[in-house]
Amino acid sequence: MRKKERGFSLIELMIVVAIMGILVAIAMPQYQNYQIRSKVTEALVMGASVKVAVASYYSSKGEWPVSNAEAGLPEAVDLSSTYIRKIVVGGTDCGHIKIKMRPSGAGAGLGQMTGRWLWLRPTVSTSGGSIEWSCAVESFDNTEHLVPKECRNRPGNAFKSCP
Repeated sequence: MRKKERGFSLIELMIVVAIMGILVAIAMPQYQNYQIRSKVTEALVMGASVKVAVASYYSSKGEWPVSNAEAGLPEAVDLSSTYIRKIVVGGTDCGHIKIKMRPSGAGAGLGQMTGRWLWLRPTVSTSGGSIEWSCAVESFDNTEHLVPKECRNRPGNAFKSCP
């Protein structure tokens, strides 16, 4: 009697390759979105130190800074990183912070978030105590899923104005 040959048939290998292809087709877009979300989160982490400077200025002076220099921060373009082009304090007299993501050429990998602005707006509690920050992204255009949940606001006129 002949021994039975062992191994995989061609059809079995083709089924495995097809399953792998389907899994990759599903997983790749989700992984790319995850990478972009992590880069946006880096912008928010870098903005945390700017928030501290703005809040400190407000605590000592009783008003919001209207520029980076007034808040004791470097120029806007000096507050940059691999994925952040600049961080601007002001634009309004309410303590707004604007973080601009890098354009697609310099900050490769930001996808639809290239060149977008993240807005951070402070709100002082009515008791005059803590400062709470709201976050928004300018012009979503199908990018809502690329930012953390707390930043899924639109910075309309109400957001950009003083509370």
